[in-house]
Amino acid sequence: MGNILRSRDKPLLNENSPLIGSEAKSKLKWFNLRNVLLFITLLLCILIILYGVFLIIFNKPTKTPTSRLISVATINNDYFDKCSPPVTCDPKAKYRTVNGSCNNLLNPNWGAALTPFYRYMDPVFSDGISVFRVQSDGSPLPNARTLTLTMFQDTLKICDHQNNELLVPWGQFITHDVAFSPVRSVNSSFPAALDHCEDKNPPIECEAVIRLSPDDPVYGKKNLTILKFMRLITAPAYNCTLVPATVLNTNTHYIDSSNVYGSDSDVANELRLFSGGQLLYNTIGKQEYCPQDPTKVVKKGNQTQVTIAFLAGDVNVNQNLGIALFQNLFLRFHNYLANKLQAEHPSWTDETIYQETRRIVAAVTQIITYDSFLPIILGEKYINEYGLNDETNYDPTLIASMAQEMTSGAFRLLHNIIPAQFNYMSENYTTYEVEEPSKSFLRPDTLIGNVDGFIRGLTETPGREPQPSYNNLISNIVIELPTINTTGFDLLSYDIQRGRDVGLPPYTKIRSLCGLPQAKSFDDLSDYIPSEKINQLKQFYSTVDDIDYYVGILLEDKVTGSMFGPTGSCVIADSFYRFRNGDRFFYDVKDQPGSFTSDQIQSLKKITLSHIICATSEIERIQKDTFRLIDHIRLMKLKPKCETYTINLSAW
Repeated sequence: MGNILRSRDKPLLNENSPLIGSEAKSKLKWFNLRNVLLFITLLLCILIILYGVFLIIFNKPTKTPTSRLISVATINNDYFDKCSPPVTCDPKAKYRTVNGSCNNLLNPNWGAALTPFYRYMDPVFSDGISVFRVQSDGSPLPNARTLTLTMFQDTLKICDHQNNELLVPWGQFITHDVAFSPVRSVNSSFPAALDHCEDKNPPIECEAVIRLSPDDPVYGKKNLTILKFMRLITAPAYNCTLVPATVLNTNTHYIDSSNVYGSDSDVANELRLFSGGQLLYNTIGKQEYCPQDPTKVVKKGNQTQVTIAFLAGDVNVNQNLGIALFQNLFLRFHNYLANKLQAEHPSWTDETIYQETRRIVAAVTQIITYDSFLPIILGEKYINEYGLNDETNYDPTLIASMAQEMTSGAFRLLHNIIPAQFNYMSENYTTYEVEEPSKSFLRPDTLIGNVDGFIRGLTETPGREPQPSYNNLISNIVIELPTINTTGFDLLSYDIQRGRDVGLPPYTKIRSLCGLPQAKSFDDLSDYIPSEKINQLKQFYSTVDDIDYYVGILLEDKVTGSMFGPTGSCVIADSFYRFRNGDRFFYDVKDQPGSFTSDQIQSLKKITLSHIICATSEIERIQKDTFRLIDHIRLMKLKPKCETYTINLSAW
């Protein structure tokens, strides 16, 4: 204890004590300095982290796509230089114009209705103007129907067990939003002039018909000699002379729901109720449907004969049941939203409610397409390479117009997943009716009273696996209507012939543009086309550079994750890149008069196709991933009740 007490009695030493040497003093100073430096370093790290968080939240850097398809066409500006009408724009306008003009303030007619399709390459015609391309040896291109019957008859009934049948009509719905061009006929899909194609001096309408062989396995039995294919109307019909022949798009080129609302003011007004912002509708059995086409209502004495035919922004609303379904659902969706906005804003005028609803519908259509549809058909590779899942980076130098190579080529590849039949299902998921798509061509009346059953059937039936063929039923349609003579319709042959009609460049040219190795011989195609198909191509085409674009892309092996081969995928991916980043009104573009608030965008992003179906039908349950195939027996828990799909418009 004494030693301990003595040690405590020792005086405390400090840095000034003579007992501390200079070395000890230096160490003490160094320790103090180190602590200060550590504190400063920690403070700097915190500031750097906070700055990084700030950048992520408030100044998200713009990503640049790693791939783009660069146009080498020389004619994309011809119409705008020679024929484009003067347009006066209001740069402060909050809403899109009906016809798509004034979206691009630097080039107001870009993307507007009645402007040409964009070109990745100049068109190819044998006379440089409009005559169908011929082969390198001067011979005609192979008969389109012959190609269908020999090269595309793979009849394997392979189902897509990941996706359901709803994928097809959505693709068609989007196609009809961004593109339509009428054929050279007046008020008829099959004009009487085409009944005289065997005459000594056939009418001009017969120049592009598809000749049929007497031993055709389907049409030979009906004694049909032609498929009544007609060419598209070109620019001179709209008082604009362009060389080579140029097709105009009568729809707006933007994803703006113009197929619902129309692409000109007259049609848009005809479809409006002008009350509560609503669209005009027809009530049948206590359900809303698109308005009835009055030309299909015929009075005979005291009786009125009505042929069900809808009116919509899309003139082809009645073409098939899938398109008719979505047109009716979106009519109901518009009116559902308009009622909600009217309830929340009683002082809003009819015009304000109509425009705000139209704006929401277009935004939701874009979101469904980019977030749910494109990832399925294009796959991760093309979504990432073309930046299709990035925030929109509006670029006024981009022409957002639909490409001719897209509308008359690549996007038609979705026709190879059109199913052979449609199932109608009851509430307990039993099939109560089966219908072939070919049987409902131009006959939408089956939809009346069957909207719910049709939706269940589409969502519960596996889709068709993408393959180098169409289902036989849509390639061998026989149309027998009282208003026309019996005729045939082969969708695949028409798709091949349409590419020739608009002068699409040969397959190998666009293949090279998409970055694939140049093909100098047929065998150079073996990287993506099977050898047996290459051997068939040799029988029909004189050189590899004569192959039709559509024939080539339909034969290509699929890229992993995509439903298409590389030459189809690149055109589709780049088109959707331009649709998005060339659209000043795209839903997530910032700092524009029509921009949504961040709260509104969050609300919009929560609305899926399943929300729309629940809001517009009597469906009880549906999966969140609307296009995915979910077994209702084993995976009912993945089909939430419709009451869980709520739509919140409080941000408005």
